[in-house]
Amino acid sequence: MKILSIDIGGTGIKSDIYSQNGQTLGDFKEMPTVVDHAAGTNNILEQVLVLVETYSQSYELDGVAISSAGVIDPVAGKVIYSGYTIPGYIGTEFKQQIEAQFNIPCFVENDVNSAALGEYWLGAAKGSKSAVCLTIGTGIGGAILLDGTIWHGNSFAGGEVGYLPVNGHNWQDLASTTALCQDYENRTGRAGMTGKIVMQAYRDGDEAANQAVNQFVGNFCRGLLPVLYLFNPEKVIIGGGIMQQQDILIPKIKHKLDQLLQNQFFLPDELVAASFGNESGRIGAVYHFLKMQGLEAQQKREVATSNH
Repeated sequence: MKILSIDIGGTGIKSDIYSQNGQTLGDFKEMPTVVDHAAGTNNILEQVLVLVETYSQSYELDGVAISSAGVIDPVAGKVIYSGYTIPGYIGTEFKQQIEAQFNIPCFVENDVNSAALGEYWLGAAKGSKSAVCLTIGTGIGGAILLDGTIWHGNSFAGGEVGYLPVNGHNWQDLASTTALCQDYENRTGRAGMTGKIVMQAYRDGDEAANQAVNQFVGNFCRGLLPVLYLFNPEKVIIGGGIMQQQDILIPKIKHKLDQLLQNQFFLPDELVAASFGNESGRIGAVYHFLKMQGLEAQQKREVATSNH
């Protein structure tokens, strides 16, 4: 099988071709998302349709797997809620549009849910009974895995932890990569910072970077506390581009949690960085695609059997 997997975030769209075993065929593409915050619009659906058309010229695609920011209805394959990071995104009909235009199956899941599924399938959450997967990027996303199944909640919004209140703010406004960069910019008067730049400054002994990173870790751990108390997961897996700095961040997070938690009894068995980094979402989208395709096939067989 050749499955096109597309991962849509607030700032970029990443895509690649995968086999049914979750192995990349090595045709990675990346582009910035076309979002106009002033006008409250985006061109993401159009960008995705162009991507599918482009890959279709080189491959006989068996389907499209999409991992996307926002609250996703995985049955309808559309965006049912999106915050301020992607304006005008609510109601985007990926499954309907792609299946109508290209006559191939398409399945869609939330990006952090997809990342969690990727880690459960082939990565750090493999074999776990319970896990919480968090991604740190433009905001903070969360996913809850129970026996390998995503807990979607009543309206598919389970795991939307970025909106947890921390010190009078949304958690993601204090502990995302965006927040880290903004804090460092405020401390230094510099502009155009990225997580990579801030973390390199930290490694170079920059005191402003040291303060910003410590503040970021503290805010991250304060938001993580209620997650740990409420779900008591076996594993916590943290992804996002900033976790390329896991050699610094994971020990800092563990140390801060030791200070903040009521007792070490509440710590998860493992707190680790995502195995596949930013690829987790694409791999998990493939896993979701295969599961949903199998479920649809089973339902069709049951309908056919009942009609005879």
